[in-house]
Amino acid sequence: MNDHPGWVAIFLAVIAVTALLQAAFVIGLAVASRIADRRLRETEQRLEPQIAAALDQIARLSSALAAASEQARQRAVRLDATATRLATDLGDLVGAGADRVEDMAGATAESLAARLAAPTEAGRRPFLRAVAVMKGLRRGLAVWRGSDGP
Repeated sequence: MNDHPGWVAIFLAVIAVTALLQAAFVIGLAVASRIADRRLRETEQRLEPQIAAALDQIARLSSALAAASEQARQRAVRLDATATRLATDLGDLVGAGADRVEDMAGATAESLAARLAAPTEAGRRPFLRAVAVMKGLRRGLAVWRGSDGP
């Protein structure tokens, strides 16, 4: 090894320089990392109130939306119950009205049949008057509409 004492010193110097360069690079990375961390914290501190305010606003809006949705659901339930009740009541009313009309029609038909079956002119007179009134109404409507009618 004594044959190359100059080369050994050169190689050791190169190794020492590269070690110094590596140390400088690691120190530079540590300093840059520290600067980046400080800037990130500053940005975080600056943005944190804005983000917190936005999150609070989102929470309030979602709460209001949930309340409005619940109110709409309750109104829909009440509206459905009211519509069902009204449909039932209307069905009952129409049924009762139809029954009354049917009863009145039956009574009128029986009364007319009894009067028509009466052997005297006096028994038929109310029916003949009703027919005359109906003919008069039909003629009056025809004149009012502008046609001469039958």
